[in-house]
This record gives sequence, C-alpha cells and structure tokens, in this order.
Amino acid sequence: MAETMYKNMQVVPEKFSQYTIERTTELNTLVNNGIAASDGIVAELINGTPNGGRFITVPFYNPLDGDDDVFSENDVSVSDVATSAYTATLLMRQKAWGTTDLAQVLGGSDPMSAVGNLVADWWLTKEQNIYLSILKGILDPTDGALKAHINDVTSDTIKTITTGNTLDTKQLLGDHYKNLGMVFMHSATYTYLQKNTMITRTPVFDPNGNQVELESFLGYKIIIDDSMPCVMYESATSSESEAIAITTENITEINKHYSGDALVAGKSYVKKKTNAVYDTYFLGNNAFIRQDGSPQGFVGTETDRDKLGAKDYLINRRCMVIHPRGFSWNVNAKYPSGIYYPNNTMLATPSNWNLVIDHKKVPIACLKHTIE
Repeated sequence: MAETMYKNMQVVPEKFSQYTIERTTELNTLVNNGIAASDGIVAELINGTPNGGRFITVPFYNPLDGDDDVFSENDVSVSDVATSAYTATLLMRQKAWGTTDLAQVLGGSDPMSAVGNLVADWWLTKEQNIYLSILKGILDPTDGALKAHINDVTSDTIKTITTGNTLDTKQLLGDHYKNLGMVFMHSATYTYLQKNTMITRTPVFDPNGNQVELESFLGYKIIIDDSMPCVMYESATSSESEAIAITTENITEINKHYSGDALVAGKSYVKKKTNAVYDTYFLGNNAFIRQDGSPQGFVGTETDRDKLGAKDYLINRRCMVIHPRGFSWNVNAKYPSGIYYPNNTMLATPSNWNLVIDHKKVPIACLKHTIE
C-alpha cells in the first residue's frame, strides 16, 4: 500500500512559510477585527535584524509642547519636536511534525494546501494565546502598566456585567473613550446579555439580498471568543465541599480557569467558585502591532528525513512582533535558562512591560465581572 510521505508532498520551504503566514493572518479573529495592524517600519527593522538580534527599537514623535505666543512685533518663540522610542521584542517560535500523523489526516487531498491549513490553524491558536498573555501582563490588577484601565466589579453589590459598569469601564480612558470600538467576550457572557435583552441588532445592507444583522453592545461591535479569560476555580482543601483532586489528566484544563497558588498533580485541590469571573475586553483599532519577518540567518521551513527510521519531518518556525502600542518591552527581563526570546509566561509578567505614553491613549480596557 502506498503511503503519503513528505517527500511526495513537494513542500517548497519558502512558499510554505509564506502560505502559512498568510493563512494564519486570514483566520486570526483579533487581526481580522482590526485591533492589530502591520507596520512597515517594524517590518524593515525585523528583516534588518542581524544574527543574534532580540529586540528592535522603534522611534516615535512626542506630542508638541510649548505655549502659544500673542501676535506682536517680537520674534515668535520656537519649540523643538522631540522624539522618543519604544523597544519591541522579537517572538521566535517553532514546531516540528512527524510524517505519519499528518499523512493519516491528509488523505488524498492537495498536499500543499492541506498541510498548510493544518499548520496555519495550529499557529492561529498559539498566536491568540500570545495576545491574551500580553493583555494579562499589562492589565494585571496589582502591577500591570495599564491597571488603571481595569474595572473590577466582582466585589461590588452588582457583580454582573451591566450598562452602568460598562460605561464606567470606557470612562477609564477619559476623553479618549471613543477610541474603543470592539468588545471581546466569552460566549457565556454573550448568552447572559442575550437573556437580558442587552444585545442590539442592526440590519446591514447585503447586495445579495440576504438578511444580515450587526450585533452590538452599547455601540461596541461584539466578538465572541471562548479563549477570553474566565476563572471558574479557586483553592480548596481535600475536605471542602466540591473539592477536586488535581491529576495529570485535568491539570492543564483547570489551569486555564484557575487563579491561585501553583497546582500540583496529586497534591492540590480546587473547587468551583460560586460565581465565575469573566474578563471582557474593550479594544480599539490598531491597539497592537502585528508583523511577521525574517531576520538574517532565519530559516522558516525545513523538511528532513530519517532514512534509517523511515520517518519524515516538517519543521516550521515563525518570527514575528506582536506588540501593544504605547508600551516598551523590558530588555532586562529575566529569561529561563537557555531561552533568549520570551515565552508566554514572560509576556504575561507585568514587570516586563512599561507604559511610554499617556495611558488614556491606549485603546484597551477590561471589565472583570460575573454573570450570575
């Protein structure tokens, strides 16, 4: 029986890398809704990074300063145009796949497209995790550089998402509140708003004659994504009601919805919260820079074959910048041993981000709430 092997798939490394990047961008929910945009200057800086480079420095102009002069015969005072710069870190990620697993999935379809779609879908999930890790770091309620943009109502009398506390959230940006245009929420939050008739549906013209409606919440375009943070568990002892033993099978899933001391399989216990806590993000256009690149010496895609083991491999690497506008990466951040580019844990560490502009100009805000 003939087997589908990578050597038969005609994977052209350069074309495969470009296909994967384009496909990932096409599918990316956050990018497609306008919160992230490419940047030509960043692209040039990435591609100009020499071997071993880790950071890029991007200049920007400060707001004009100085007082106006009253018209007279005296010379007009002259002020300079000052510049500043922020530092962005390169994100270098890689993954390898073995032939046997992918060959079973691919079947007899077009190999190039099929492999590209599978890899792009996989990268898409990882990229979404990068955005969420960054948001977690800059919006940390204790040490986050953007903690002033968090409205936590979980200790208030009214803990659920409401019109009132949503308006309070946008007011955290002061007179720049209009820069917020989208709301990213968990499907459970969306359903809660539906039940309480808080969703507005506006008919949109469709030249094909189909009935199309744009859903919004207080004027914000709604994007539903269950990767939005949700804390559903809390620490407990084994004797407490609803305690759950942590095992190697459930620790990964519970960690996604847990905030507390580190969980250890076989030793720790958690229990469900009375009210799960949801993070609902309000974001504006171009809140992030998202740029792929290829520094000197970087190889995006490679294939390999172990002849003795009759195994084929596909190695795919990504070099990109995903950076929140208005922030600078801490070049003195502490990296794990043997790691030279940040992982998601580092991106979620508050001390690794510094705010370099007026916080009101950053179109990012968070409402922490329950739905019960």
